[in-house]
Amino acid sequence: MRGAVAVLVGLLAVCLASQAMPLCSYRSPLTDLSDLVMSFSYQYANDPYGSKDRDENAGQFIVDYKRLYDTAEYGFDIGLANQFEISLLDVSSYSTIADGNYKQYLASEGDAFAFAGASARSSSSFASLGVSVNLGLGVGRFTDVTPLATATRIDETLVRRGTLTDHLRSADLEILAYEIGSKETYKSTADLLSVVQEIIESSGYVRPGGVDALDLSKITDLLTDASFSRYCGWDGKLGVGYEILDPSGGTNDLLVTAAFNYAFTTAPNAQLLLNGSISGPPAIFTTNRIDLDAEVDYLVSEFLNMEATYAFSRETWASIPTDVHRIVLNIVLTPLDTADVTLAVSLEHRPYYLEWSVDIRLGLSIQLL
Repeated sequence: MRGAVAVLVGLLAVCLASQAMPLCSYRSPLTDLSDLVMSFSYQYANDPYGSKDRDENAGQFIVDYKRLYDTAEYGFDIGLANQFEISLLDVSSYSTIADGNYKQYLASEGDAFAFAGASARSSSSFASLGVSVNLGLGVGRFTDVTPLATATRIDETLVRRGTLTDHLRSADLEILAYEIGSKETYKSTADLLSVVQEIIESSGYVRPGGVDALDLSKITDLLTDASFSRYCGWDGKLGVGYEILDPSGGTNDLLVTAAFNYAFTTAPNAQLLLNGSISGPPAIFTTNRIDLDAEVDYLVSEFLNMEATYAFSRETWASIPTDVHRIVLNIVLTPLDTADVTLAVSLEHRPYYLEWSVDIRLGLSIQLL
């Protein structure tokens, strides 16, 4: 467990220490980001000596979806986290959390906003489904810096290939970012590629012979990489709510809610995400729900990507907390365009566990045809 925490802290340090053009200075008129992660595992093993205590018949299914949309006047966010622990020989459990918020900025281009939202929670440890609504005030804003991050990736790729004799000037990168951010206005990727090529070749840093076909292929791959996104910003919210359904089966209560989100990147290959929330009745110190998440995504090279996450949740009933810790480290190696090698290490600790559970998986996928 200490090793996994050390890796997470190390990746965080690398992310914050990266020296590059300040991506977070970029301002996008529209932020529309989404992320969906699904994983499934199943294990069956029959003890050949007939001992049912040594049989294995269990599985896990996880879904994590996030959506963030933001304009100058309004925005919304959606989150869904679902985890099933299935066992035919032991106790099965599940946990589902769904949240959604709409915010209206008090002034166009301003940071202060009013919000209204709803939350639904279900768990095998709950007496019933929990549903609540809330409203309040907040401050902060997010911005999509993917266009400038993509422009920087193109610049770094061409310098590495020797196509550019020096890095593009900041003004050229900003022009590239503007065109990339406006790609929806182009009829095709080829039209956008033509404009990008023209901007690069007019920089004065292109080698004799100009941008070749392989360069254009690399640029196209970066322009069409739907899995790549980077964003910056923060927000904090404070509000009140009401329980439509109490998960403990008790009376419906007024709620106090608070939440924060933070995103930061200094270079295209690194992204830091933090978020947390707390909710509970006015006696929030005796009954509450706390969620904290941290994620670092670091692209070491074109062939190696590392991602570390830490999730903490606490449910407190009558001053008795139940804590869940989960640490995940994913290392993805892509030696070829048609092959992936994935190492996934997961550690989890739940109430009444005598020690941390450890799950290590090594996967290889190859596309043959």
